[in-house]
Amino acid sequence: MTLLLTAFSGPTRAETNAVRIGLQYGLVYLPVMIAQSEGLFDKRAKAAGLDGLAVTLIRFSGSAAMNDALLSDSVELGTLGVTGALIAWDKTRGRQQIKSVCALTSVVYTLFTGKHGVAGLKDFTYGDKIAVPAFNSPQAILLRVAAAQQLGDPAKADTLMVSLPHPDATAAMRAGQGITGYFSTPPFTQILRADPKLRAIMTSTGLIGGGDPTAATLNAKQGFVDANPRVTQAILAGMEDAVSLIRSDPRRAAAIYLASEQVQIDQAQVEATLTDGSLVYGVAPKDMVNLAKAMAAQGLLRKVPTDWQELFFPGLKDRDGS
Repeated sequence: MTLLLTAFSGPTRAETNAVRIGLQYGLVYLPVMIAQSEGLFDKRAKAAGLDGLAVTLIRFSGSAAMNDALLSDSVELGTLGVTGALIAWDKTRGRQQIKSVCALTSVVYTLFTGKHGVAGLKDFTYGDKIAVPAFNSPQAILLRVAAAQQLGDPAKADTLMVSLPHPDATAAMRAGQGITGYFSTPPFTQILRADPKLRAIMTSTGLIGGGDPTAATLNAKQGFVDANPRVTQAILAGMEDAVSLIRSDPRRAAAIYLASEQVQIDQAQVEATLTDGSLVYGVAPKDMVNLAKAMAAQGLLRKVPTDWQELFFPGLKDRDGS
């Protein structure tokens, strides 16, 4: 806690006692759901000498809507997929300056197919389609990286990709209709892995860096953090507490998720997903600079950060990030 106190230290001032956090859908954002549901933000605010902190979660679908909410001050903080966070940082440098307070989780993405004879990217042919959630999503970035490594040309991935929401892609794969492959994310990975008609032919592990990059972050504008250093400290500490709860009590974490999102997944399935290694929760970022380099090579970023700390507020400055 000493690191957090010093990282956000500043002159005593009246800070906000209520914040709105924009929240997207999915298990990658679970620490935010837990910290709000369990009163962890409020607890940490009081420990930091504040009167408390009321946190309201506002749901959004997609990075574009979340960016708009952050820029218009409709929310004080917001969750973004990592590619959305990098694009927001790049576009607001020197102006509104959106950066990340902390990372949320790293994800193993898995490429599934049901087509006979397909064992890798080289086996997809003209007319085959691989579903990704968006053409600037982590899955799309990593699929181009894989195409460059395995086929010699990242553009070959673009000829295969089609954009579909996760539930639609999962349904299409199980029905064997419309798409040949799907670069999936948990918990849809676990659903597809249980289907005997389908098989996994590739994962994202090691495509950039040595493991799996951060998949999502919690973000704010520079002005909010400057005006509310102890509140920001409390939010980061609450996120760390939430990560600890996920690791120590996956049953409770799964119950909080199911109460927060109306999804057709049972408790046992969520618990298994939280403990099988496909999601690794933590506040320190992983491989974000390498991902930024890949995005820049694909024309999605104008500037590549020289260090991961350029992307984050100083609360994580002494952490082992990348």
